[in-house]
Amino acid sequence: MGLPEPVGKSRPMTEAQLAAFGAELDALRQEVMRELGEEDARYIRRVARFVQTTELTGRGLLMLGFLPPAWLAGSTLLGVSKIVENMELAHNVMHGQYNWMNDPRFNGKTYEWDNVGTSDAWRKTHNVTHHKYTNIRGMDDDVGYGLLRLFPEQRWSRFYLGQPLYAFLLATLFEWGVAIQHLEFGAVLAGRKEREQFDAEWSIARRKILRQLRRDYVFY
Repeated sequence: MGLPEPVGKSRPMTEAQLAAFGAELDALRQEVMRELGEEDARYIRRVARFVQTTELTGRGLLMLGFLPPAWLAGSTLLGVSKIVENMELAHNVMHGQYNWMNDPRFNGKTYEWDNVGTSDAWRKTHNVTHHKYTNIRGMDDDVGYGLLRLFPEQRWSRFYLGQPLYAFLLATLFEWGVAIQHLEFGAVLAGRKEREQFDAEWSIARRKILRQLRRDYVFY
């Protein structure tokens, strides 16, 4: 079943409509800010403790990884820790949801997550690009990540014959996809992005990748 045809043409909002819309958004923000309090602060602190506890326990069990039960339990706990840190702790903190606490541990501008990608790059691709142009084809990179053809309006090419493989690799190596998303390899190859800018961004990304690899696969 296709999407219904839009009724009529969209028209620019008048100054009065824009002002009214802005007032509604301001009122909504004030309502949310009034509801924030100690319960929210306790919640994010509990999440942070859960992440820390499951990581330490998981890594401790992996020290006994020659025992199958310890290996299985350690891998599971460490996986859960990283997932919760990425999706519930880091994601929400880096959105600035807890800046009102004035706690440097939960400052959305300085928080660095447990991920091979840098937080600054993610704040650009997710907070700015994705949330500003959510699901808009050609503007939101999260729609297909430059690899998948998701809309019939996307121009067809033989490249998409490998889409099942690309989707599998993207799902399996998603952390790495997030880490290099902002580098825009396609734009560099097409000449739409300066090589100097790419080199500068890659230098920062490479440092974070190497630091994460040393931490996870050498130190531990």
